[in-house]
Amino acid sequence: MRPKQLKAKDLRAFAVVPIRAIKDARMTAKTLRVLIAFCSYADHMGRTFVSQERIGQDIGSRRTAVGYHVRRLRDLGYMVYAKPLWRGQKSTSNRIVFDPQVKHEETIRSRLSAKQQMELAEAETMAKQMHRLEQTGYNTQAELDLLELREVFECLTRDFFTSALAKGWRIKPEAIDRAKIMLATQAVELLSEPHSDERAA
Repeated sequence: MRPKQLKAKDLRAFAVVPIRAIKDARMTAKTLRVLIAFCSYADHMGRTFVSQERIGQDIGSRRTAVGYHVRRLRDLGYMVYAKPLWRGQKSTSNRIVFDPQVKHEETIRSRLSAKQQMELAEAETMAKQMHRLEQTGYNTQAELDLLELREVFECLTRDFFTSALAKGWRIKPEAIDRAKIMLATQAVELLSEPHSDERAA
């Protein structure tokens, strides 16, 4: 029998919102609430892959009502479509527009700090891993724990390289991203599930 699927804990504590939205006389209170809800799921580039159904659950509105405000946000220039993270992605990719003058995602990414780019790469990796788990249907507590352990390992690796850079050592940001992913993958492959009957060789 397939194990019961579990949802990851919601760790959101704040949302970064375009400041121009609170000065926009065209923005209604309900549309602003929808914008804030989407912003709470956005990454450093302003991208969000959350569904309108989930937004409706967060703010206590029907999906159809959320859809109306999403169309309004697109018309007002606060939301545009974004590139999907993987081929065949079913959820709609949106991007919150903080600066209307910046049109291309590559430009937005290039303006991020090295730390933000590393955090973005980690988030993208985690999202793709969660997608693979959803595809296989084995999103169990053990799988969620393993993802959390992987994230901790990647953070430790990032801190290691940050410390090395502070001491004068050199490494390219893209090399740090590759190293975090590679080392984390090797680390989790050494683990076996808790209470497993397997014994180390």
